[in-house]
Amino acid sequence: MIKQTVEEWREEAMKRFGKNIRDWKFKCPACGHISSVQDFIDAEGEANEAYVNCIGRVNGKGSDGMKGRDEGYGCNWAAYGLFGTLGKGRIVVTDDGDEVEVFDFAEEAV
Repeated sequence: MIKQTVEEWREEAMKRFGKNIRDWKFKCPACGHISSVQDFIDAEGEANEAYVNCIGRVNGKGSDGMKGRDEGYGCNWAAYGLFGTLGKGRIVVTDDGDEVEVFDFAEEAV
């Protein structure tokens, strides 16, 4: 798993997706669904949820385990849960030295 500072993480996100945070995209480690920060805002969620929650937790369509996987709605996975990111995410080190497990970036800007 990649381990990086908050600043390194932000710099990589900007290189991948640009400076507009709403365009940043993350991949759920459980179901593979890719969501942008804008998707969370549109679903009436919080922007900061995009890198730790699958969109199914916000849109209500992934509340039953992996439900939604085939329908493209996402699931209910969270990086802060028992199994974290299943080894498919990143560790971000905060300015205070805390380590936070987050979803990985989507491969490409879409």
